[in-house]
Amino acid sequence: MSNPPVRPLAERVVIVTGGANGIGRAYCTDLVLAGCRVVVADIDGDGAQALAQALSGEVGDERAIGVAVDVTSPEETREMAQAATAAFGRIDVLVNNAGSYPHVAFDAIDLEAWRRVMSLNLDSVFLCVKAVLPAMRAQGGGGIVNVATNLVWSGLPNMTHYIAAKSAVVGLTKALARELGHEGITVNALAPGAVIPDRRLSLAGARAVDEIVNYQAVKRPQAASDLVGAMRFLCSPDADFISGQVLTVDGGLTMH
Repeated sequence: MSNPPVRPLAERVVIVTGGANGIGRAYCTDLVLAGCRVVVADIDGDGAQALAQALSGEVGDERAIGVAVDVTSPEETREMAQAATAAFGRIDVLVNNAGSYPHVAFDAIDLEAWRRVMSLNLDSVFLCVKAVLPAMRAQGGGGIVNVATNLVWSGLPNMTHYIAAKSAVVGLTKALARELGHEGITVNALAPGAVIPDRRLSLAGARAVDEIVNYQAVKRPQAASDLVGAMRFLCSPDADFISGQVLTVDGGLTMH
């Protein structure tokens, strides 16, 4: 019996928004080491360029570029896509990772704060997808991975606007998968749990960490390293026949 064909991730061009820090940094690092060419896109332009230079130096090739981008700006998201195609010639995958998760009681959320969280977590996905679609259509396909949260399945007090935005991202993922599939473009979502260190946890302290771990099927805190494999899979050719799905990685805290 012959061996199954190798389906390499190498040489895929991936844009990661919010890529300079936190979990986005872990995604960028893992994808570069897997052979991808990565656009580290972040509002922290200096941080994005520094990470790109470090990653390129580590693998001995220009595998990454850093791009300063405000993902709530139509102009800057278009410039991000243009920078990717100028550097690498194509855009195979967009990872919509940028976002924020303020911890505020519902009664304390005014309309301005509501719209700000919606803009960064939901409008940014809309704008970044709009920006990359021309390149993906021209090359005959591509993939989009939207980062959601496991909280869309369970809810949590004091994060109403964040969870509402991420729930809309899940709906947008499914709608886009239906609309873009005939063009060879897949759309999926990754829903992480609470990663240590994480602002949601630091606000509550060690007791909250223990409570979360107690409810998980896997009895240990989640780290960024627990997410990179799932992201690498969703960015790979092995996921090319998967679309409209939400992959939850939270140690079995939520099951659905």
